Amino acid sequence: MLPKPEHRRACDTLLETKAASVRTAALFLMYYWLEEPAWDSDRVPVGARGEYGDKLLCEELTVRHITLHGPIIAFAENLGWKGNVAAGNIHLLQDTRFNEFLTTVAGSAGNPTEVKQVADYLAYRFAESKTEPKPLPEVGPEVLTYLRAKELFHRLLSMKTEGYVQQFMIAALLHEYRRRHTIEVKTHRPHAADRYDDTAGDIEEWHDGRLIRAYEVTVRDDWKNRISGFKNKMGKFGLSRYIIIAAGINADPELSTPAKMALKINPSGEDKSVVDIAIVDITDVINFLCAELSPAELLGAVNKAHAYLSDRQLSGKDEFKSAYRKVVDKWLDEISAGATPPQE
Repeated sequence: MLPKPEHRRACDTLLETKAASVRTAALFLMYYWLEEPAWDSDRVPVGARGEYGDKLLCEELTVRHITLHGPIIAFAENLGWKGNVAAGNIHLLQDTRFNEFLTTVAGSAGNPTEVKQVADYLAYRFAESKTEPKPLPEVGPEVLTYLRAKELFHRLLSMKTEGYVQQFMIAALLHEYRRRHTIEVKTHRPHAADRYDDTAGDIEEWHDGRLIRAYEVTVRDDWKNRISGFKNKMGKFGLSRYIIIAAGINADPELSTPAKMALKINPSGEDKSVVDIAIVDITDVINFLCAELSPAELLGAVNKAHAYLSDRQLSGKDEFKSAYRKVVDKWLDEISAGATPPQE
């Protein structure tokens, strides 16, 4: 929920007219206020400066490619807040850099809901300033032909990333494919759906606020022992079909033919109605979507998968993100050198 109009205007004015250290300090102070409701909005909080205060916040904003805090590395030091204790000679409400903003929001004292609204609005504005370089720059359609795109996605598929890149790659391709029909694709932290059982699958598709499809995406074999779990998810979330996108299906003796796959899903002797679970080889999904999507959509999918990897709520695996960029860079280098993917 947005803060009150006067609070929102105070936030906007502060962000648009004050220096980077002031903007970042305001963000810190609002979240400090949530943790310490008795704060009087005038004294500098103990611990605001140092390794676990201003330097930590600035570093975390930097590694997330947030730009609103500028190039600063220690906002409290820049503002002249000395030591690790509240300085008796510093009064924020009398500081011209802060007084207008803090005086406006000071009326929220004792109302944690209002304080949180202000804090979250500031955080939203900071998040808006994220400008992380994309791994694949704008390239023409002659670069992302079907064969070249397929070669790139198969290279990404072969990465050893505990399934992170593979899940996010499928989610990104589906995102581009489904957006034509205003279907929202959501993905989750790999392995979290099964651990907490609070989502229908690794990837979900939503339309008009309603869950319409769910996917399991895996490069391991342990999914074969969880067929009953997928059936339970179908019942729990009201799904008529469940889709498993897995590695090695086409070469699997139990799953490579429809009859054997049917027995795996619905073993003989079970007194149950047939359950509609689709099991598809991940390479088939990639090949189809590379053929179906336009060059612009394929470019969007490459960068969208990287954005998923960069999202701390989904991954936070910097080593996977770095490896992903290296694969894309190498592919681009080969394209630039005139190399062509192998013909089938």
